[in-house]
Amino acid sequence: MIAESAWRIIEAKGIEHASIRAIAAEAKLSPGALRHYFSTQDELLLFIVDYFLTRRAHKAEGLEISRIPIIAAKEVLLELLPTNSEKRTPTGVWWVFAIRSLTSSTLRVKRNELTDGLHYLTKTVLEILAGAELLLPSIDLELETLRLAAVVEGLSILAMLRPEQYTAETIERIVVLHLRGLCLRTTDE
Repeated sequence: MIAESAWRIIEAKGIEHASIRAIAAEAKLSPGALRHYFSTQDELLLFIVDYFLTRRAHKAEGLEISRIPIIAAKEVLLELLPTNSEKRTPTGVWWVFAIRSLTSSTLRVKRNELTDGLHYLTKTVLEILAGAELLLPSIDLELETLRLAAVVEGLSILAMLRPEQYTAETIERIVVLHLRGLCLRTTDE
């Protein structure tokens, strides 16, 4: 109930309006009752991020990924990017969370966990391509994992800042171009 109330506020008004008082009102609770669970704004933000992760995990369970390695790589990377309105809200929450984690020890551990998760996913994408013998032999897997994560994060923030320029189609073209640059061949075989 609290998480859903917070999410409704974030989707309607933005994360800056997701205060303890606003969420309590939306959930039909007193601010004191909500403060019983969250003594700080950071604890509330951590709760919201965990809720987002649970929602994403449930949606990912039904996700069908292509058996064609290059297409699967593209699909996984596009899932991480704000290519539609449904993915913009969680991306906005992530960036607020990431910025606040720079000065909050409460949020730092979760930020590191999430960043490690992104690196795991980008490395997995590269391993899929390597397993299909598509990666260029000169690719340094560890360095390319970091570079691919940087591409994803860079596209993520630019898509939030300049959605008219970084449309879903443009983001997909950039991802495909980047993947092609890593591969010996990119046929759909």
